[in-house]
Amino acid sequence: MKQLLIILSFFFIIFITMGQTAFAGQTTSLEIHITGFDNTDGVAKMAVINSKENYETEKNLFKGFNFIIENNEVIQTITLPFGEYAIKVFHDENSNDEMDTRMFGIPTERYGFSNNAKGTFGPPEYEDARFILNLPEQKISIQIQ
Repeated sequence: MKQLLIILSFFFIIFITMGQTAFAGQTTSLEIHITGFDNTDGVAKMAVINSKENYETEKNLFKGFNFIIENNEVIQTITLPFGEYAIKVFHDENSNDEMDTRMFGIPTERYGFSNNAKGTFGPPEYEDARFILNLPEQKISIQIQ
């Protein structure tokens, strides 16, 4: 009986390990459609974040992009590994590489988040903006505010 439990445990460990590595190295072609721009001045600055800790500290972005705005929208395709992500984007109209704000940190440039998540008196929670990439091709739409 003890040997049977050891053998079953061994197969269970192999099964779990194979399940975790089944998607390792696989990537998604992610089409991103960003709308809500008032004009085509400057660029759309987008940050791809791959953990709650990085989302909250805003220090370690997984990837960053500057997209040209055409016809008041952005349609781009990027490649990312399978996993969990959140996206932040803002319209850097004056191309100064920062989100301009008024008094008390209120943004003067339009911004948005994946899942069109919205926050109260600040950015939305990571859980509201996060999404899972687990298919070879996926799409996401973001409406900036």
